[in-house]
Amino acid sequence: MNIAVIKPLHAGIRKDVLACVVTGLVFFLLPEIDIWVSKQFYDGGVFYLRENKLVTTIYHIFAKIHFAYLLIFIFALAALSLVKNESGAKWRKRLRFLLLALLLVPGLLVNIGLKDNSFGRPRPVHIEQFGGQAEFTPAFVYSGECVKNCSFVSGHAAIATFFIAFAWMFGSRRLFLAGLFAGLAVGMVRIFQGGHFLSDVIFSLWVMYFGTLLLAHQYRFSMSGKNEGPIT
Repeated sequence: MNIAVIKPLHAGIRKDVLACVVTGLVFFLLPEIDIWVSKQFYDGGVFYLRENKLVTTIYHIFAKIHFAYLLIFIFALAALSLVKNESGAKWRKRLRFLLLALLLVPGLLVNIGLKDNSFGRPRPVHIEQFGGQAEFTPAFVYSGECVKNCSFVSGHAAIATFFIAFAWMFGSRRLFLAGLFAGLAVGMVRIFQGGHFLSDVIFSLWVMYFGTLLLAHQYRFSMSGKNEGPIT
């Protein structure tokens, strides 16, 4: 993979990379931020918004929405295979990008790579501070108290942030901001429920950002929308 999109150190550190590193240092050095934020939604021995109707509706929608995306992209690609002109080729390229972004970033990287096979971080509802039995583990520290479907990072926030893939495809900063907002909003829902810490949500967005950025670079999509590259 050509990763020229991430500039070498001698050429200067990218601002987004620097921002990600600084964010990581904040949560690593001040892990109590995670506990404090989650405490704001915990009272009387429960996360009091856990069963709120709007919260549970959003939770269930974004637990399954990736299946809808997957079916739409596959059927659209099949239909466009019948369109032999340049416009059809252009849209096939875009849909291949969306399909790969869906499968590789929230699918493989977030849910299989990080949630199931990284730090083993227990969720807020499972730690002692919130009525559970596990010990709180800061972000980026291996715990092993969780074996599968762990807290770091948030799968719901990731699939909500997937909308940023459309931003690169169409070269739209507004769509990019909409994707980040969606990821944060759905991530907050998971914090309300005690399902994730704030750092799980923030780094879910960072993973989605860099994963989609690298794939967009391979497809020659840019946020300016001025250079889509050759159609293949």
